[in-house]
Amino acid sequence: MTDQLQNAMIGCAGLLAGVAASLILQLIYRRHGMRKRLFDERQQWITNQAKAAGWNVTTFLLIVAWALIIVFDGISTTFFLMTGVFVLHNVVYIFSSVYHANRNG
Repeated sequence: MTDQLQNAMIGCAGLLAGVAASLILQLIYRRHGMRKRLFDERQQWITNQAKAAGWNVTTFLLIVAWALIIVFDGISTTFFLMTGVFVLHNVVYIFSSVYHANRNG
């Protein structure tokens, strides 16, 4: 096994461990919050506002990353990968907006 492959496997293992830890902590927080009745309408409103701000920042960062990839890496696989992520991000935004508008309207 080459060093590059070993490093990639260690990186992927770390990524998976981080996702697993995040899910476990979220489950613990959710159970604790349900017992303490922390999830009321005010908390939902705050969470929705935070998610909206997060999506706005993500959109901006994707555009910046896209520009940096074009400048430093040129039109390559990375460019098309970032383009796909950006398009998917916006498609999910459109579908979720339509869904929630129809559900609440």
